[in-house]
Amino acid sequence: MSEIINDKTFGKMEYKHSWKKKESLLFLDKAYLVNIIAQAYSGDDIEEVQRERYLGYKKYLEEHEEEIISKLKEFCKSEYGASEPLDQCLTPTSVVFERDGSWGILFDTPYDEEHGVAMFVVNGAIKVGTQDLFL
Repeated sequence: MSEIINDKTFGKMEYKHSWKKKESLLFLDKAYLVNIIAQAYSGDDIEEVQRERYLGYKKYLEEHEEEIISKLKEFCKSEYGASEPLDQCLTPTSVVFERDGSWGILFDTPYDEEHGVAMFVVNGAIKVGTQDLFL
């Protein structure tokens, strides 16, 4: 049986290995229904730093859109030889808020179905790689 809370910032969240809910994300001018995930161990509450990052992540995406797109394109081209538009090779699935304050977006890609792609903000720096580098 899963636990459900009504967090003061995230709203209704359900615990299944971490706190989760579904939410719309606008990325590359398309709306996607993604998982919003606040990483937590069983019995742990959501950390205040996770709430702070959640409140600011959409604004951060808007303000850093060009740099994020550039780094995602660069990664897809260098790792997979992909030259098509990003919306044809990346599909956002989750936004993850780590307990250390880092956060990022996980993407499915047909080029690497096992590992996918992730864009994470770590100590203010935008990093792109396979999901296993960040999770």
